[in-house]
Amino acid sequence: MAKKSPGAALIKTAGAAALSLLCVVAFLWDVVLVRLMIAVQMNDFGRFYYSARAFLDGKDMYAPSPATLWRAGRLAAPQQLLNLNPPHFHLLVLPLALLPPNTAVIGWMLASIFALALSLLIIAREIEFASTATRAMIVALFVLACSASQAVFITGQLAFLMLLPVTLCWRDARRGRWNSAGAWLGVLLSIKLFFLIFVPYLMVGRRWRALAAMTVTISACFMAGLMVFHSGAYSSWIGGLRQSSDWAWLGMNASTLGIFERILTATPTFQPIAVVPGLVRAWLVVGGVIALATLTVTFADNTANAVDRSFALLLVCAQLVSPVGWVYYLCLAAGPLAALVLIPDGFRASTHRRYPQIAGFVALAGLLTPITSPYYYQPSGWATLTIGSVYFWATLALWLAMVMSFVLRRRSVEYQPS
Repeated sequence: MAKKSPGAALIKTAGAAALSLLCVVAFLWDVVLVRLMIAVQMNDFGRFYYSARAFLDGKDMYAPSPATLWRAGRLAAPQQLLNLNPPHFHLLVLPLALLPPNTAVIGWMLASIFALALSLLIIAREIEFASTATRAMIVALFVLACSASQAVFITGQLAFLMLLPVTLCWRDARRGRWNSAGAWLGVLLSIKLFFLIFVPYLMVGRRWRALAAMTVTISACFMAGLMVFHSGAYSSWIGGLRQSSDWAWLGMNASTLGIFERILTATPTFQPIAVVPGLVRAWLVVGGVIALATLTVTFADNTANAVDRSFALLLVCAQLVSPVGWVYYLCLAAGPLAALVLIPDGFRASTHRRYPQIAGFVALAGLLTPITSPYYYQPSGWATLTIGSVYFWATLALWLAMVMSFVLRRRSVEYQPS
């Protein structure tokens, strides 16, 4: 076996040291974000926690709490950002509600990190990822530095916990276990309505048993919630849902509605390009085109990577077309995206054209932008359109990369000379 030259060994050592240093820096930044989250009444987790506390105290779960009061920018008065998760979701939170706030949030974050680590292990095993020390450090750095992860750390959201059932659903679908996949979808859909985009996908694929399993699981989740929390809690939850789109202008929102609100309406933080609130409704047209194109690709895809591409496209599309398309939900597509990127003939193998790769690099750059970036350079309309909406552009670029990859690959097959 040939010995490595001293220069090559030195370069390898320097590279490993640089990766280690970057991981430490990213980790410390995430610790700062967690401390900020705790300092503002535990942010989104605080809303879950105080809702569960209110139930235990016999009060309205969805009434304003110390964690719902929020003030930003030029707001004349604070807003109430209410908890939008259904009552049965709080079955996960009830044990933590018995603990003091600081202990509860530590338990929540540890559970989230455990779910993230377990999901990554399942993904690595499913795609037969050959792990080395360098590759493991690169994955760790991406996870720590990714804006989706940063968003979870600064909000205490449930995205890492949701990643586990999404990953199990995707794994079961890849293996043809559609009944089980449908059941996982039922759990997810009972908590987040944007998973409805999987319904037409299952219907066109004639996966009726998966749809039946999904329906039964949704019913079971709501029945469990009604038995514990009763109908009054659900009525209060539905009332709170009506204001969910009022927050779409926030910089963490990656949806089509979000960018339209930021550039066309007066908001507490962002300078618009022009104040034309009536044009905001155009987001429905743009979102509809994105949804239609997504479903068209998933219906037409009969390649070996169809499940991976369909799951990735549907999850990223949901981010773009849902008013609650917060950037932390992008982590839910980790499994199918990893499969498309790392498995030959997936995302990479289109044609000699590089458009999908260029769009992918744009998405990567956007997703590695610090979570505080959208608020830089304000007030400025151009800053609002660019850095202020960086997560929309990153999500759109990721979606375009997958669509272009499929279209170019399909054309190369159709027009290949015999």
